[in-house]
Amino acid sequence: MKNIPDVFKGAVMFRQKRPLKIINLKTPALEKNQVLVKVISAGICGAQLGEINGVKGPDKWLPHCMGHEGFGIIVKKNINVKDFDVGNYVILHWRKSNLESSFAPTYESSFGRINAGYVTTFQEYSVISINRITKINFKKKLEKIYPLLGCVLSTAFGIISKEIVPKKKDKILIIGAGGVGVSIAVMAKILGLNNILIIEKSTLKRKYLSKFNIKTIYFKNSYFLKEYIKKNIRFDKIFDTTGDNRLISLGFQLLNKNGELVIVGQPKQGSILKIHDPIRFCKLNKSYDGVRITASDGGLFNPSTDMNKLIKLVSKNFKLIAKIITHEVNLKDVNKGLSLVEGGRAIRVLVKMSKNAEQT
Repeated sequence: MKNIPDVFKGAVMFRQKRPLKIINLKTPALEKNQVLVKVISAGICGAQLGEINGVKGPDKWLPHCMGHEGFGIIVKKNINVKDFDVGNYVILHWRKSNLESSFAPTYESSFGRINAGYVTTFQEYSVISINRITKINFKKKLEKIYPLLGCVLSTAFGIISKEIVPKKKDKILIIGAGGVGVSIAVMAKILGLNNILIIEKSTLKRKYLSKFNIKTIYFKNSYFLKEYIKKNIRFDKIFDTTGDNRLISLGFQLLNKNGELVIVGQPKQGSILKIHDPIRFCKLNKSYDGVRITASDGGLFNPSTDMNKLIKLVSKNFKLIAKIITHEVNLKDVNKGLSLVEGGRAIRVLVKMSKNAEQT
């Protein structure tokens, strides 16, 4: 293992609605239940765009590090850590495992103290709580996919196999073809569901989405969904990954009897959702038809019990799943990667910190 540097590069958010800054962070001492991971690659998730754009409101932790899905190798650990060793390859994930948590780390810099969560991944090295990493047996063919196990693939797998579990005959509508939307569609297809429709407003994704052989319709405005409503076209499971209240509202009108609308993308805090004909919820009324609106909780994915199942599934289908990654950027270009996602020009973007795992 190479020497651990005193400082390393990391992407930090200093202000909302501003580009991230790449700065030097000082390598801190490790506390109880912490390991230092050399990050090999990370995925850009819509959650980071939500943080930057203030979807949840003002950010009280600024300035702070970013990213919550990744892949790396442990280069140092606190003396109390028994479940991991230096040299272990690990998935970095935001969902908690069954292990004990650490305190959230902070980093010193020339800009002052920089906050961080229990896992952050847009940096060359990261102090991470042991309940946010899962040890893996490294396979070269899966190297590109590993970061996605930390959020987008684990969320999609959990939604389809644990949290919602559509039936084989269900008609499925996915609103939004970002990383999560496409991953839900791919997981549904892998697990034997075939009646899947994706709707997406960005025609720039057309060449990427065509590779999945999943029916996709592009629409410029809500007129398309309103036409479906008029034609009485209905769906049993609808997954909204956009967080757009207007689309969520229209999605509710497209629900079949006993249908379920699942909010996966996060609506803006303080926004208003309008529901047409809410009497469909009322059990004591003749119009009641068993429809539901639920919010996904990360697919209820538990890394301690579910990660190995997901890795086996991914290993069998890695050629299809690898197509979810449409772009790769280096850490210095992380803002370019964020712009690709926000502009509807990418499905999933990888941020690479080192050339490959074998060179760490």
